[in-house]
Amino acid sequence: MVTTTTTTTTDRPSTDYLTLVHTPTSKLRALMQRGDTPDAAALVGWEWRGTNMPATSGLLGLRRFIKGFEPTGEGEVAGYNVSVRGTDLATPWTGRNQRDGRREWAPFTVAPIDPVGPHNRYLQALLLDYGAAPDPEAGVASRLRDYLVRVVPGSDDLLLGQAFMVAGRWSVPVGWFALVRLAERPS
Repeated sequence: MVTTTTTTTTDRPSTDYLTLVHTPTSKLRALMQRGDTPDAAALVGWEWRGTNMPATSGLLGLRRFIKGFEPTGEGEVAGYNVSVRGTDLATPWTGRNQRDGRREWAPFTVAPIDPVGPHNRYLQALLLDYGAAPDPEAGVASRLRDYLVRVVPGSDDLLLGQAFMVAGRWSVPVGWFALVRLAERPS
């Protein structure tokens, strides 16, 4: 579903979220390896406050974002991204539309990891596959593959992701991101 409205929240990120965002990369790797699989169904119907790590992602205008999850007609889960202005983690996450007027962009599919598939780096993660979306975003976005795990076992409220760019047979790590539940998905 494509809408042209923006989402604004004045809620501040939690201390746990900010701690995760400021965690050194060496420790993120360990968190990712011991994280467990999020419940894809529990993500549906929500938008999530997202922060790319490291902070230098702000130089590219990619520090903050919103990620939403929705059911597909086939009983599976899909998602989308919403751009957010600014890099200050203490200001509201205000979604902004793309140049073409779309609010939601860079769609992806959500699925458990296939242990014998090409994207199986973290077997306990969910895979967000931007290239498998029915109508993938043109350009670089369709080459992204994100692995997503729970930070706290059994809780889908704080999630850690690692993003990879697919280049032929290779998957190149491009960064980390944190997600925390933000608001119900607009209808």
